[in-house]
Amino acid sequence: MDFIGAGLRPRRSQTFREESNKMCACACHGKSGVSVTRTSPFDQCTSCAKKHIVKAWNLFNEFLYDDDNRDIISGQLRLAADHLMYDHRDAALKARDLAILIEENRDSEIGNGWAELLSIVRMAFNGDHPEITERLKQLELET
Repeated sequence: MDFIGAGLRPRRSQTFREESNKMCACACHGKSGVSVTRTSPFDQCTSCAKKHIVKAWNLFNEFLYDDDNRDIISGQLRLAADHLMYDHRDAALKARDLAILIEENRDSEIGNGWAELLSIVRMAFNGDHPEITERLKQLELET
């Protein structure tokens, strides 16, 4: 069965994928400080995790009405959990728990779960990237 018959999108060109990977890869994998062209879901990276969590949070606040979007939200949360599960276990568990609530349509139980998750991942990100926090402080002083 081909991609179209299976209801899947055809693959994009190799060149497009390579360029896309270059744009999306962060500069922290392997602690080398150099961007990599491929990232693994299990690379421990608060930059990647924050990206996934913020995307999920935005979708949650815009598109609750569609099952496909709910699946994307839980998938993004699970990707974030993969990036956090060794170095930031508490954040990974929070992301996973939130994904489960969304998958099971138990939105009424979320409470302040999003706020807690965003706070935890921001603290982890800021701890891993103190230069960014310092730069933001400098920018605030300049304005």
